[in-house]
Amino acid sequence: MKKTTLPGASFENIQAFLDDSRGQITIGEIPPIRSAALAAEGKKVRVALVRRDKETVSELLLRLDAALGKALADNIAVDEVLPEIKRRRSP
Repeated sequence: MKKTTLPGASFENIQAFLDDSRGQITIGEIPPIRSAALAAEGKKVRVALVRRDKETVSELLLRLDAALGKALADNIAVDEVLPEIKRRRSP
């Protein structure tokens, strides 16, 4: 098993999101997607990322932090999950 450490990683955007909102961060399975990361405030999904092949959880968290910063700054949603589900369901 590959281990990745992130010395100095601060996850500032995740920290601010959790401190300044009533949001939550979830990492896990969203069928049919085996592994994903979500940042949501209630039913409002701010970021939904699909974990890439061979991507470590640490790397996924770094991507989540960056995407969350962009989503909050630009007041947008970043969604990789729904397009991936649609892609898998199309013939």
